[in-house]
Amino acid sequence: MDLDFRAIGQRIKIARIKKRLTQDTLSELVNITPQHMSNIERGGSSVSLPTLIAISNVLHVSVDELLCDAV
Repeated sequence: MDLDFRAIGQRIKIARIKKRLTQDTLSELVNITPQHMSNIERGGSSVSLPTLIAISNVLHVSVDELLCDAV
């Protein structure tokens, strides 16, 4: 099974916007650079499991919601 990092990034972006957070704020809370956060949201780079968990915790969504189209 291949992960669609572009789709994952899009789901992260949608969840971030719903929480009214900027990329800069989310990246600071997750302890990654704003550039890496931007790359994750665009699907330009993969997201590590620890980073994905940190993002899901900050956004108060499950990792499943970020990984899967439908839960």
